[in-house]
Amino acid sequence: MHFRLFTGVLVLSYARLGCCGTCYNASSLLDVDAYMEHYVFRKVRAPSVYSCASECLMSSVCMSFNFETRTRTCGLNRNSSDQVAITRQAGFLYSDISNWPKALAGACSETPCPRSRCHVDRLSRASCGTEFQGCDAPPIVANAEMYHDGIYEGAVAVYTCRDNFLMCSTENSRVCQSTGNWNGSVGPCAQNSWVNPGIGIKLDLPCGHSKSFKLTMDITPTAIERVHVDVRGGGNLLCHIDFRLDQNRTIFNSRVSGEWGQEIINTPVPLTMGTESLVEIRFYKGMYVLVVDGSSIYSFADRYPDEVKQDVYVSGEAFVSAAHIIV
Repeated sequence: MHFRLFTGVLVLSYARLGCCGTCYNASSLLDVDAYMEHYVFRKVRAPSVYSCASECLMSSVCMSFNFETRTRTCGLNRNSSDQVAITRQAGFLYSDISNWPKALAGACSETPCPRSRCHVDRLSRASCGTEFQGCDAPPIVANAEMYHDGIYEGAVAVYTCRDNFLMCSTENSRVCQSTGNWNGSVGPCAQNSWVNPGIGIKLDLPCGHSKSFKLTMDITPTAIERVHVDVRGGGNLLCHIDFRLDQNRTIFNSRVSGEWGQEIINTPVPLTMGTESLVEIRFYKGMYVLVVDGSSIYSFADRYPDEVKQDVYVSGEAFVSAAHIIV
């Protein structure tokens, strides 16, 4: 009943535009509760769906339109349904423009404007003018999901990193500008969480050099031998932690340009063969702090503060079931 009433309103609205004979029935052209995502290059207010169709017909770029019935917002699309799938969305009407009568464009119906837009002045005279045809598709950011509703001026593309990845930029969105470009920059999305990475693993510190970070790992020694954790940068071991289960002690050291520094020995070793432990390395204000199962073990001063910390390498006789880095 609601749809029949709406169709009647459309027919009456078209009749007011001056149609003669049998009024044009638009119901066969309209897809109810549907719209096209991503391809809106222009948004305008339109009192009716016929006005929206007229806006589309006056543009040489427009291939279809969305009409939001509640706000009377008309979105002109740069694509058609035979090329792009339509999304179901309550409160919208969608239509390709190819089968609408050109007479809806008024004086513009007889004025072709290739790659531009027709305008009608107060004396009903038609002329061609430039038209913003939208930005290109927003840039892709690796390992991120991106949402945008169109490519019109002011359209916003929002990026969300996938699970186990961290956004490295302070901004997570870009805006389509009148120049046809998307402003600013977003990303990258860097991995900061790993599930069952195993052993002999390199964990890159996300987003480049950081003055602070916290690494947590679930580590299970698999033999009464050794487990090594190295914070590395520039080919050097900036912080070397050697869990020597066979000697019941933990060694802290560094190796730069192939030369080892002075060992610092701590006992007893805080790991047990066959038992999973939560191992944390916290780097803050020039100190590496080792914490195992919630207990602080030792604080190791950064001997080379000017070196860029690049990654953490875990090796030896152990299995790492999870790792996570916060910067």
